[in-house]
Amino acid sequence: MHRSAWTRRVWLALAVIACTAPARAEEIRDWPCEQPLAQSFVAEEVWGGALPAPLPADWRSDAEAAKVVELAANPENRPTAGADAIERLAGRLGDERQETLLAVLAGLLQEFNTQRGYVVEGVRDFVVRAKILQEAIDENTTALAALSENGGAQVEQQRKGYREARAFDARSQDDALDEAEFLCRRYAYLDEKLRELTRAIRSAL
Repeated sequence: MHRSAWTRRVWLALAVIACTAPARAEEIRDWPCEQPLAQSFVAEEVWGGALPAPLPADWRSDAEAAKVVELAANPENRPTAGADAIERLAGRLGDERQETLLAVLAGLLQEFNTQRGYVVEGVRDFVVRAKILQEAIDENTTALAALSENGGAQVEQQRKGYREARAFDARSQDDALDEAEFLCRRYAYLDEKLRELTRAIRSAL
C-alpha cells in the first residue's frame, strides 16, 4: 500500500475514535470484584474451624517462623514454594511444632491482611477515578447535545473539541476499570494463596 494512502487511513481511524465515546451500559459498582469485600482475613475462617490453640502475639520472635513467613508471603513466590518451606520447617521441629507452625499462621495472616489492604485501596481508587471520568463524559455529552446543528465553523470546532475530550476520557475510564479488574483478580488470588498455605500448616501439625 502506498504510504500516503496508509497515512490517510490511519488518520481516518483516529478521527473516528476521537468522535466516538463508548457508552458504559453497566453501572460502575463501588466494589466491582466477584468476591465479597472483606477488610481482613479471619483466622477461624481461613483455618476452617476452631484453631487448635491461640495464635502467638509476637510471631516475629520465632526466627524460624518469621523466615518462613517472609518467603511464603512474598508476592513473587508461588503458594507451592511457601508450602514446601512449611513442610521443611515442620520436619525439623519436635515438641514445639504446634507453637511454631501457629506462629507461621499468625505471621501469614498479618502479612496477607496488609497486602489485602493495599489491594482494596487500589480497587477503590480506580473505581473513584472511573466515576469522575464518567461525570466528565456526561458533561461533554450534554454540551454536545446543546450545540446548534447549523452553527458554522466555530460550532463545528467546539463539537470537535467536546468529542475529542469525551473520547479521551472514555479511554482513560476503560484503563481505570481494567486496572480495577486486575486488582480484583489479585484480591481473589490472595485468598486462594493464604488458604493453600494454611492447609499446608494443618497437614504439618
